[in-house]
Amino acid sequence: MQSSCITSKLSISMPTENSFSHRAALAGMAILLSLSLLSGCAASSPQLSTSTTTPRDFTVLVIGEISTADPAVATSATDSILVTAIYQRLMQVLPSGELKPDAATDCAFTSELAYECTLPDTLRFQNGDVLDASDVQFSILRARRLGGSDTSIGLLSSLTRVEVPSSRTVRFVLSRPDNQFGYALASQATSIVDEQVYGTDAALNLQTLPVGSGAYSLTQVSANGATFEKYADYIGSYGSQIDRISLHVAIDSVAAEAAIADGSVDVAWNCLGNAAQQRIDNEMSANGGSTASGFTRVALTGMKVTRLFWNPDSAARNNATLRDGVSKALQPDRTLDSIVPLGTVDRSKAFAVGGRAKLPKIKGHITLTLGYDSSDPTLADVANRLRDRIEELDGVSVRVTTSSNADLYLSSHPAWLNNAFGWLQRYLDTPLTSSAEKLSAYEAHAQNSTGADRTADLSELQQQAGTDLTVLPVSQEDGSLLVGAGVRVGSVFGAGQQLALMGFSRA
Repeated sequence: MQSSCITSKLSISMPTENSFSHRAALAGMAILLSLSLLSGCAASSPQLSTSTTTPRDFTVLVIGEISTADPAVATSATDSILVTAIYQRLMQVLPSGELKPDAATDCAFTSELAYECTLPDTLRFQNGDVLDASDVQFSILRARRLGGSDTSIGLLSSLTRVEVPSSRTVRFVLSRPDNQFGYALASQATSIVDEQVYGTDAALNLQTLPVGSGAYSLTQVSANGATFEKYADYIGSYGSQIDRISLHVAIDSVAAEAAIADGSVDVAWNCLGNAAQQRIDNEMSANGGSTASGFTRVALTGMKVTRLFWNPDSAARNNATLRDGVSKALQPDRTLDSIVPLGTVDRSKAFAVGGRAKLPKIKGHITLTLGYDSSDPTLADVANRLRDRIEELDGVSVRVTTSSNADLYLSSHPAWLNNAFGWLQRYLDTPLTSSAEKLSAYEAHAQNSTGADRTADLSELQQQAGTDLTVLPVSQEDGSLLVGAGVRVGSVFGAGQQLALMGFSRA
């Protein structure tokens, strides 16, 4: 039973030199205060601190600001993390390379030039809207309208039109036989968006929260980070294990190394420069495989592939002697001999590696710009080394920049599909005029063949890449994925080696 609070005011006068003993007065004050506290007046009761520390979110650290969560235009590695988590695609490619339905219950060819997918009745977007065949049609046509050459939309080159026979059925009509079309529907640009939310002719701005049907919904986003929450009504093949995840963008390798050292993050992906990564590796070796803060390295053998792209809008790209000179200048440092990496089915050697090739003579003086992807903290050093090599060509100067509009652009961004067709996409999307017809014929034949015939076609395409020299392989090395103590790693990469948050769990 609660005691009632005394409502009358207790007046206490401080003693003066002319009053009773100073010591006695203080003792009396103490007694009066004690009686006041014992009366049960809540307003006068001392309060003990009972605050507790809120556990931090499961935190993933990356480098590279977030610029969009719209799958039609997203191209950076960081943006791809958002797209992979928020949206679904009709199909998915398993780590084994096997093609499986995702948002669809089934997809199959109904004729040589028609590919149909069926949707489940219960699919819903994260805002409660029904996801039906009309949304799929809208999403694909919108991506073709908005997507550029840097997106995966080029993998749909055989698509003529998208039909909606019913609310649960979508039909893709092709211009030619294409046994790779199902794989194209697993690529990022084919992510399904809500027709009621997304504009037909403009990309979603970063201030507007995206709406998908994927394993995670986005609750907060800015250039420097994002917060994801598990979508309770998700229907698909990716089961999310963690209820809430924060994505943090480190400003540089130094900040990332500090976050790993103090254990303020759970996962760090491609965050470290070469020296920082070596320090981490040394610490792990000295400590029996983990850092002092409990981080271990996940094996990503050969997963980082660096390539140099000629900008199709660069006038210098049309100079065959210059393209040959740049390729030969890079030969001493080249560790990858095809634009299709080692470990990929149907790859074939097409570029010389090592040694020192005889460089061609370049007429006049040419100044090139060489851009690099600054979200990869290792590429600045690589770009400067390549600049020195290219300037060994007489009459050629190179200015290094972080602009993607440079004459040459250095990137370690993976292919949108981790197979030979995917790795060839950037080359096939922007062919030289002299090679366009030949490439188109080999690509079409490869998409309508299997076994040895397909291998031969893909080899021809790689050999032609070694002749045209518009996309140059530079290196292939291990990727960097560091995980903290108690973090479990499942299938953490999507069809195009995008980081998939759904694959992480706590021990």
